[in-house]
Amino acid sequence: MKRILNPLLAAMMMMMISLCGCSSAEPAEEPAKDETASETVLEETEEPVHEEETVDDPAWDELESLGKIETENGLFFVSITLPADFVGEEVTQESIDANAGINYTSGKLNEDGSVTYRMTKAQHRAMLDSISQSIEDSLKELTESDQYAFKEITHNDDFTSFDVTLTTEELGITESFMVIAFYMYGGMYSIFTGKQKDITVNYYSSNGDLLNTGSSADLAG
Repeated sequence: MKRILNPLLAAMMMMMISLCGCSSAEPAEEPAKDETASETVLEETEEPVHEEETVDDPAWDELESLGKIETENGLFFVSITLPADFVGEEVTQESIDANAGINYTSGKLNEDGSVTYRMTKAQHRAMLDSISQSIEDSLKELTESDQYAFKEITHNDDFTSFDVTLTTEELGITESFMVIAFYMYGGMYSIFTGKQKDITVNYYSSNGDLLNTGSSADLAG
């Protein structure tokens, strides 16, 4: 399973490195004036918005074993806390401050080595777009691989529902096992949105017949 997720995780790690500013050669940019004004309002009036309850699902346990990522959506800004293993020992508060403004507005190096980044909604959207593209690339690799009988893999906007069309008329063991990978892809995206949801996977035969439907919620049974 880790081999399956490696391309996605590698891409995400590169994204985290760009957040930390370790490889950025571009000068830091100051937040726009309207963003600064929004931040002032946020500090005085905003209460964190918790739109979804965390799903009690063993799939999330495996995701959290990679490092707990906490996402909190506010009215104007989003806060994301990355675990120390994602951040790296070379990151300092000075380097975080020096690179603020491009991918995030501010960041704090916590005592446990984790870093809490504060970003605008637009910056958070750009991060999600990057994760989305990484998932798309991974799904494309699955359909192009000779190891799996995948003809086409489609999904909804938030990766909570996957429709998998096979090149065969029956669902094989290998393809059936890969349902966990789809749960992981959707779960990873959900973690960064701050709204964890059940992931549904529908398998269709080459003729378009529905062969099987699975949900990550079933793993709790």
